[in-house]
Amino acid sequence: MAAEKDLVREINGHLRHLIQLLQTRSKKIRKETGITGPQILAMKTLSESPGISISELARRIYLHPATVVGIVDRLEGRGLVVRTRSKEDRRQVNVKLTAKGNGALRKAPEAAQGNLPGVLETLPDKKLRRLSFSLAQLVRILDRAAKGPVTKRRRGRPRKEESVTGKGKGRRTS
Repeated sequence: MAAEKDLVREINGHLRHLIQLLQTRSKKIRKETGITGPQILAMKTLSESPGISISELARRIYLHPATVVGIVDRLEGRGLVVRTRSKEDRRQVNVKLTAKGNGALRKAPEAAQGNLPGVLETLPDKKLRRLSFSLAQLVRILDRAAKGPVTKRRRGRPRKEESVTGKGKGRRTS
């Protein structure tokens, strides 16, 4: 049991170190390019799939749509992306890189992921598969924990204490 706790502590330390390395890399990139890591990740995704919706962009980069709206606002303010309304559905807003955005992305081609893909490619296939499986498992566990227990919603009429009575409506309480 003590060895298991030590192992869990060691894994937690590795994850914290990894997060620190990613944050340090992101700060360095921001200093060099003036663009944050999430902004570059969004731009890279837009270069691969021009004209996608904000909700699709959010899904692809694993961020909340409201967060992506802020990222797009800042990129648009710098002239790096442009928003257009969908011709099929006027409620949908699509985003694509501008020529200036493509140029900025070319100057920082590996900024979104640093040198992680290159480093991972040095690992043998068997280790890559094991790492991928383990990380996917960790993500599922953390995702489930973040969502918490699912509460059951009530259907039908509200309880007496939940109802808002208007003039002449609802039940009378004595």
